[in-house]
Amino acid sequence: MRPSLLFGNSFFRHFLIAGLLLLLLSSCRSNSSGPRTVHIAPDPTILRVGISANAPPLIYSKNNTITGLEAEFAQKLGQFIGRKVKFIELKWEEQITALEKNQIDIIMSGMTITQAREYRIAFSDPYLRSGQILLVRLGEKARFSTGIYSLMNSSYVIGTVSNTTGDLFITRTLNGVKVKSFAKSTDAVKALINRDIDAFVYDAPMVCHYAAINENNKLTPIMTLVTEEYLAWGIRKEDNNLRNQANAFLEELKEQQELPRMLRTWIPYM
Repeated sequence: MRPSLLFGNSFFRHFLIAGLLLLLLSSCRSNSSGPRTVHIAPDPTILRVGISANAPPLIYSKNNTITGLEAEFAQKLGQFIGRKVKFIELKWEEQITALEKNQIDIIMSGMTITQAREYRIAFSDPYLRSGQILLVRLGEKARFSTGIYSLMNSSYVIGTVSNTTGDLFITRTLNGVKVKSFAKSTDAVKALINRDIDAFVYDAPMVCHYAAINENNKLTPIMTLVTEEYLAWGIRKEDNNLRNQANAFLEELKEQQELPRMLRTWIPYM
């Protein structure tokens, strides 16, 4: 079944002791360059969900609580299969390796299905057809009405996030385009607001999120996909039971019209 077009954790904190040690631990975490990984042994009563909590509205941390579309999926999946959900925060590049090593049971972190990833892991049925789209200033929306074609043979400065799908696509596909890469998506959004770039190419759910929270700054998405991608949950190839359960869960969400509701709630522009 073809997934809908874009229309269509809490950080798992492991408090060792109270008092001074907790303070020191929190301090170390705030100075760390990446998430602190908590290892949980395999347990049939626990669903260890691998996440990278930096991709709103899909999965992110708010007030020390993991939230987002994927977090809601995870909690509902846990209820569906009778397992307690534990979020395991990892760096993005560690997700697949952690799954292969049985350090997590499933990746629910806005991961797209790619041929390279399918060599290593299995995927559930996709829950979302996504891709790269443009975020632009509302007053200049007409200039970008044809999406990617608006960028060809132009003098526009295009913002990307380094080493992402959008960055690679723009730099490899559009010759002569001026590209300004950023380390973080929030920096690119600020640059767009400040008129340092003309458009920002990024994942559709995140672009819609940034448009929704920047209405006062008059940002808007161009809903023409630059690329077509499918989002799904990563599962070990040998874990056919969990894969079948995840697919049955997803099918129930569709039958009960819960999937479209969740997508509209978390990705309002879609």
